[in-house]
Amino acid sequence: MKCKCVWLWIAGSSVFLSAMVLAGCKTSDDAAAASSQMATTSLKLSSYYKALQTTFQETDELYQLNAQLYAKPYTSENQQLLKTNEAELAKRAQLAADLSALSESFGSLTATTTPATVASDASQVETDLDKLAALKASSTEQGALRLAVQQLASAIQQHKEREAAKAMEGAAQSLSDLFAKETSVWNSTEEVYSQIAANLAANLVDANLTDNSAVLDVALAPFGLVRSASIGDMNQKLAPVAKQQIATEKAAMDESYLNATDGMAKALVQMAQRIQALAEGKPMTARRAPLSLATVQEWVTQVNSVANTLAPASAAAAGSAASGSGKEK
Repeated sequence: MKCKCVWLWIAGSSVFLSAMVLAGCKTSDDAAAASSQMATTSLKLSSYYKALQTTFQETDELYQLNAQLYAKPYTSENQQLLKTNEAELAKRAQLAADLSALSESFGSLTATTTPATVASDASQVETDLDKLAALKASSTEQGALRLAVQQLASAIQQHKEREAAKAMEGAAQSLSDLFAKETSVWNSTEEVYSQIAANLAANLVDANLTDNSAVLDVALAPFGLVRSASIGDMNQKLAPVAKQQIATEKAAMDESYLNATDGMAKALVQMAQRIQALAEGKPMTARRAPLSLATVQEWVTQVNSVANTLAPASAAAAGSAASGSGKEK
C-alpha cells in the first residue's frame, strides 16, 4: 500500500492548510514540522496586523490633536479612509489567527477525520477571504487565492492529491503576491503616523509644553541619580536636545517597521518555498520557524509598549470626561 500524504497550504499571507491522510507515512514528521512552523508564522502575521492596527488608531488621535491645537485639516473623508483601512487590518489579523490554529490542528488529524474537517475548515477560510476588501492591485491575488481554496477543498474531498498539490502551489504564490502588493497601503499610513507624531512632539517642545529633563537621564542614571522635580530655565536650554531625540527616535521607528515588514515578507516566501518542496516529494530539512520572524516580534513589542504606556492616560481622560458629563447632568 502506497503512503498518501495530502498537503493543503495557503501560505504567503500566512494562510496555511496542511491536511494529511496518514497510513504509516514516512513524511509525517515533515508534515508535523511544517504545520508547527506555519502556525507560528501565521500567528506572527496576526500580531503584525494588530500592531499596524494600533498605529492606525494612534494616527487618528494624532490627526485630531493637530486639528484641535493647530487647526490642521482632518477631513471626514480622510478619517473614514483611515477607519476603513483599520477595519481591513482587523479582518486580516483575525484571518491569520484562525489559520494559525487551523495549521496547528492539521498535524495530528487521522485518515478518517481529515477529509470532512478539511472541507469544513476550507469553507471557513473562503468565508474569511470574502470579507476582505480589495486594496490597490490585490483583487487579482484575492481572486486567485479564493479559487485555490475552492480547488484545494474539492481535491481533498475527492482524494486527488496531485490536484491538491497543484492548487496549493497557486495559493502559496498568490498569497505571497497579496502581501507584497498590500504593503504599500500600510507603509503610507505608518510613514504618516511617525511623521505627524514627530512634528507634533517638536511643536509641543517649541511651545515649552514638555518636560525635557528626561534627556538628562543618560548622565544621571549610571550614578543612581534622578532628575529634580523642577528644572526652571533649564527646560528651554534642553529643547534642542529633546528635538534631536525626537528625530532620532522617529528614524528608529521607521527603520524598525520596515525591517519588520521585510522580515514578515521573507518568512512568508520562505514558508511557501518549504511547502512547495514538500509537495514535490523533497524532505523537510528546516525544523524551525523562519528566523526573520524575530524582527517582526521586535517591532510588535515596541508598538505594544507605546500603546500600553498610552492606555492609562487614555483611560484617565475617558474617566474625567465621563465624570464631567455626570456633573453637567
